This record gives sequence, C-alpha cells and structure tokens, in this order.
Amino acid sequence: MPVEILSTLNVPPGRSTKYVFGTSDRSTFEAVRLWEGDREAYSVCMSAQAGCRYGCTHCATTFARTPFVRNLRPEEITAAVQAVADPVRTPQGPLVWVDFAGVGDAAANWTHVTSAARTIADRGLAKQVKVTSIAPQAWVRRLLRADAWLPDRFMFSLHGATGTQRRAIIPRADDPATVLPLWAAVAEQRPVVVNYVLCEHNTRPADEVALTQLLAPYAGRFALLRLSSINPVHGSPLRPSVREAKFIAALSRDLEGWVVSHHLSAGREAVAACGQLRSEILDLAPPVSRTGQAETMS
Repeated sequence: MPVEILSTLNVPPGRSTKYVFGTSDRSTFEAVRLWEGDREAYSVCMSAQAGCRYGCTHCATTFARTPFVRNLRPEEITAAVQAVADPVRTPQGPLVWVDFAGVGDAAANWTHVTSAARTIADRGLAKQVKVTSIAPQAWVRRLLRADAWLPDRFMFSLHGATGTQRRAIIPRADDPATVLPLWAAVAEQRPVVVNYVLCEHNTRPADEVALTQLLAPYAGRFALLRLSSINPVHGSPLRPSVREAKFIAALSRDLEGWVVSHHLSAGREAVAACGQLRSEILDLAPPVSRTGQAETMS
C-alpha cells in the first residue's frame, strides 16, 4: 500500500471517523468518513494535498502546523479512499460520493485528482465524485475546455461578496465578480453549489445587501446557495456570527430564484469536518526531507 493509517478518531454523537494517513516519505494527510443521514450511507471527504499553502483563516490546517509539503499522487488518493471505504462497502455498497474538500485544494493538483477520480469510478468505490474549491480563475477556465474532465458535482467556496472581503478569509482568492461568470458557464454542464461560510466578518447588514446584489443576476443558474456555520478553530481570528440567523433569513427572503440552505457543519457538532484538522492528531514527525518535494500546479 502506498499509504498507511497512522491514526483514527471516531467522533460521537454522529458516525464520523477521521483518518490520518502517512506516505512513504512521511508526509501526512487526512480523510473523513461521514454519515449521510438522509441517504443512510457513508461518503468520504478527501484531501488533495499533504498540507496546504493557501492559509485560509477559517481552516484548522492553517493553525495545525501542517504547511504545504506536496501534492498527493493518484495512487495515494485511491489507496486512502479504498481504506476508508472497505469497512462499510459490504453492508452499503459504494460510498455515496468522494468529495475532494479536505486538506489542500483539488484545483492545485488537478491532474492527479482527475486520475484518481477515474480509478475510483472504475473500481466502483463511490457513486459520485465531487470537488470543492476556492476556484482560481485559470483553473475554472480549464474546466470550460471542450475536452475537460468534469466531476459529477462542484462546490465553489465564495465566502465573501467583494474581493477584499473574500481575501480576509481566503488570502489568495480571486475577486468574486470575476470568478462567478466563469462558474455560471460551468454550471451549464454540471451542478454547482455556491458555499458561503458564516462568521462575524461577513454577516453584517451591509454584507446581506452586497451578497444579494452579487448573486441576484445568477438566479436559477446554480444548484444551491449553501450558508455554512463556521467550525470554531483554535488560533483563527474568525468567530461565529451572532447575526447568523438574521443573515440566513435575509438571504432566504431577498434572493429570488435561488435555493438557499443552512448547513450546520459537522465540525461544530462532531469536531470532524473535512479539512478541520486536530493539531494533536497531526503533531507527527516531519517528512524526512521537504527539499524539492513541492510539485508545481498541474
């Protein structure tokens, strides 16, 4: 096996199981098997990279001493999905989906992610493949090529109504006004969910107006606007919003033609949401050598 399980954590009250995997060069990455209650089956949140270079201020990867090491290879991704799926495949069959929404951004390792996704589908490990991304413009443009491989579903992490606001949460993010038209074109080929994390920083009354104005022209173009409660992360400057309920009500009322939902993240209830690493689990020996390991974006 190109990977080994270094640690697991079963998190009550749900059925989530967090896995920490190690590679032959002692890099570490995460996967989380999540119980999909409405489907009575499991899915897996999968990492695309060992560590992450984006430094998002709402994600525990940033604060858990897990700097970017390298992109995961296709065989490492596939082996991890196999290990997570095997204990539940006999009673339930394939996983509901593999969602590349864990550590790192799938867009930054797209060639390896697409290769792994094809293998996952060929082996019948999952029914669907989803990709969640902060969505660099260049990558979204690649998705619009005639010969581009596309997963079954996408989720675009928006998290701000303006470029300045969004970059406070995702420092390397592009301006939403520039990226959204590209995503609208992708949404003509695959369902795209727009995700917006709720925190003090972006749920003020002015933010309700700005987000409504930003999204109003795209009514009916996207599958869903998902408003996600933030996972409290030790070390993060972001805090849960005291206006969360009012913000959700305002968007639900004012965004005509949009399906608006509220996602109370697993991290708040189970400390097991994808990408929200626990530093005490990942406080492992560093790789033998990180020199030259960082791979360029494919």
